[in-house]
Amino acid sequence: MLEDLIESVGSSGKFQWLVVSLIMSANAVLGMSMLIMSYGGMIPDWWCISKDDETVSVDSMNISSIYYQTCNATSVCSRRYESYTVTVVSKFDLVCDNEWIKPTVTSVQMGGVLVGAFIGGQFGDMFGRKNIFYASILLHSIFNIIAAFSVNWQMFAAFRFLIGGSIGTILVLSVYPLEFIGLKRRALASSLPFWQTGISIFALAMYLIHDWKILHIFIGALTFPYLLGWFVVPESLRWLATKGKIEEAKVVIDKIAQFNGTTVPDNTEAILRKVAEMERRNNQGEKKYTYIDIYRGFPMFKKSFCVQYIWLSCSAIYYGFAFGISKFSGNFYLNFFLMNIIEILGIVPVIYLLGKIGRRYTCAFALFLAAASCIAALVAQEVNDESKSPFITGLSLFARVLTGSAWTALVLLTNETYPTVIRYLGYGAGNTMARIGGIVAPFIFSLGSHRMVPYVIMAVFMVSSGICSLLLKETKDLALADLIENDLEKDKRKRRTSSLFNISGCLESNEASSQFVEKPVKVLKEVEYSTEM
Repeated sequence: MLEDLIESVGSSGKFQWLVVSLIMSANAVLGMSMLIMSYGGMIPDWWCISKDDETVSVDSMNISSIYYQTCNATSVCSRRYESYTVTVVSKFDLVCDNEWIKPTVTSVQMGGVLVGAFIGGQFGDMFGRKNIFYASILLHSIFNIIAAFSVNWQMFAAFRFLIGGSIGTILVLSVYPLEFIGLKRRALASSLPFWQTGISIFALAMYLIHDWKILHIFIGALTFPYLLGWFVVPESLRWLATKGKIEEAKVVIDKIAQFNGTTVPDNTEAILRKVAEMERRNNQGEKKYTYIDIYRGFPMFKKSFCVQYIWLSCSAIYYGFAFGISKFSGNFYLNFFLMNIIEILGIVPVIYLLGKIGRRYTCAFALFLAAASCIAALVAQEVNDESKSPFITGLSLFARVLTGSAWTALVLLTNETYPTVIRYLGYGAGNTMARIGGIVAPFIFSLGSHRMVPYVIMAVFMVSSGICSLLLKETKDLALADLIENDLEKDKRKRRTSSLFNISGCLESNEASSQFVEKPVKVLKEVEYSTEM
């Protein structure tokens, strides 16, 4: 029903693209914040000079850049780092005995994203998408600026955890504009490369700035303007309707119609009350949904297991390559830039495939092709030829780009898989599992002494995730569900053919749009709507 109502006031008009621009574009800054440790964890050139070496004059050196650490059991050395590249490693002396700290800080950050994703999914369904989103935006800006003034690695790790928490919450809630968009444009909106564009810009910022502190302040400053969206972006219409907030939902409908230049249907309030009534009946008295509900019953359990495993795998692979990029041959900044700019170019075929072959097949195809790239890299390494290093780097970047493409399809597939009442719980659970993969990711290229080990691990992840993707139900051409179906409603839907109600003769038949309605609800007057982008 809500799908029909949104269509009547314009499902892909000026309002939708304004909201997408103000909310989903925040992913550009989140990408920078998430991957800052790719630069912060880079090891600059450094020298170790024994303190017992009388031929070295320590006084002639820059004392502020010298760190005294135990080099072995019997001697103490001073380390000096080249001053052009200022990273977290050089600031807190994270080499030799302290080398374990660098991947640990990144894992702590991912642990924060895990907590944020978990909280964001639950709070987003309990308190609304808008409130939690903008609170997290504010915290993300503040935490990044404070982190720049960390006095030791413990303080820095603590704030990376807090930053990760805000990122996880924002990532879960930043897709709520999709709840305003109709079926035809949902794949396009979901695939817009804000994340990749932000990281590509960040590659240039890293190349020009060369200081982890300034980069943190830069990210915090870029995040702050997104708070202005609070005065424009409304709460999710679908969330308001399912929570029985009829008057607030009517205000949102009026706002959408005003922006899109359309007319509000006469029976809008009746539709909203019908949705609220059905939700009260289905959940037996305003039940508060929890993560348990996304596992209730075998079909839902299988769906959630497959979705979450793919999220975990994509995250481990995606960030494994991103945090391990300094180990590849060639220029760090160029590799980082190419890895993300190619991913932007890859969005075009992803959008085409999402509409042509569907969500699950696009996801599976990209994962299987990425696995083939990893296997090719394994074969190239077996040749043991130094001239193959650029080739291996190219295959690695290609596999990373394909994983990003699979993840793009997965975001849309996840959102379309769950009904509104548990959508952000399902999406939050997927994000939570992704952060477990992210916690593992910094260590993938540190496992084993042979370079083959990371590629074997990632190839296994890719193939198994591709299989899980094929086990999911295709959601292409299906309207977003709002309520959890019970057995009686499932049986009714199987026996009948439902359709979108006609509005100015513009809407065509669509079985899924009224999947939770006992009798199709029709608009009482003809209205026009805009599809202007």
